[in-house]
Amino acid sequence: MVIIKIVCVFLVVFCAYFFDIKISVSLMGEVWSLPLWKFLALIFSVIYVCKLFRIFSDKLFSLLGLKTDVHKGVGYLQEAFSGMLMKDHKVVWKALNKAKKHLGEIPFISWLEGQLCLINGDVYKAKSLFFNLSSQEKGTALGAYSLAQLSLQNKSDKESIEAIKSILSVYPNAQDFLNQIVSLSIRTGDVDAAFHYLHKLSCENRQDVEAVAYFEKWKQSLDLSDLKRAHKLAPQISDIAIIYSDELLKNDEKRSAEKTLLRTFELSPTVEIFDKYVELGEDKIRRGEKLLKVAPQSWVPYYELSKLCISEDMFALAFDYISKAYELAHYSFISDELVKINAHQNNGGTSVDLSEAKPVKFFWRCSKCGESSLKWMPVCSCCMSVATYSYVEELEENLPATLQL
Repeated sequence: MVIIKIVCVFLVVFCAYFFDIKISVSLMGEVWSLPLWKFLALIFSVIYVCKLFRIFSDKLFSLLGLKTDVHKGVGYLQEAFSGMLMKDHKVVWKALNKAKKHLGEIPFISWLEGQLCLINGDVYKAKSLFFNLSSQEKGTALGAYSLAQLSLQNKSDKESIEAIKSILSVYPNAQDFLNQIVSLSIRTGDVDAAFHYLHKLSCENRQDVEAVAYFEKWKQSLDLSDLKRAHKLAPQISDIAIIYSDELLKNDEKRSAEKTLLRTFELSPTVEIFDKYVELGEDKIRRGEKLLKVAPQSWVPYYELSKLCISEDMFALAFDYISKAYELAHYSFISDELVKINAHQNNGGTSVDLSEAKPVKFFWRCSKCGESSLKWMPVCSCCMSVATYSYVEELEENLPATLQL
């Protein structure tokens, strides 16, 4: 573009010179005659000298720190990022101070300073920077996000909720923060707030999250309809099913309690559900066989039925059940029970190959972060996700060495 302008100026001056065009100026009664090409050359020379002077002055002021340079400021920000990746905090501080001279106190620089304060353990200064940042912002949620991050680190639920509300006022459909505020509301007992934000949540396990919300609401209201709704939304959660069946039994609704346990056992067969169901009647073996029809591919009903048969001195039937249980799951405690039953029958060695038997652990695991627990939790204690714990049967050899249950 500059070259084109120079060429155009040269052509105009050359044409004026070639055609010998002159201009006349009357001044003080005298007439002055001047070639047009000289006049144009003088004007354009003055213009370009002024432009060159401006460029050189900008460069000089920029070097002396008297004038801002956006490109240079962005370069210093990139240098600060590199310093954070290299964990060289001195380089980061130096680059941020230089970036301020060119870009001023922009929110992003304040946020970076706050993050650096957090890394250095200066939580008080970081919190001060984030509060100022949050009050200065108009169309972003950078400060609010940082306050939420800081509050979550400090386990301050109320501050976290307020900070996340600020974020949602700017980004109302931010799913991660919606999930967090629902879990925090449930944990703090504010179930109404949880339901308010639950309607905007679009996660895959939304029904399970809603079930947990109704479960927590029942704890406050003791309204059986809330517990019924929770079980209907998430019938596979055994803890909710067991509590719901207990409440039904208190109201003499035995048949409804049986249906509740059967439905849950079909979806998630566990020893707790089996024991709870068979205790509801006198003929425990017959009731156990009913559960067997509901979940024939699970080792649980076969294993539990073998124990019931032993209590009734039905060792032959117990051996058949325990053999089937071991066929479905090569767990060491099942093989131990199989050996005991076989020895009681005096059959000598068993024909079942027990060499593949391995120890196993049963626990609940969060599908979001992998946190483990010996019991079901409505909210993960680590990542605070709602309704993400699922029942796990894991061979001990596959468990990480750091897993402590």
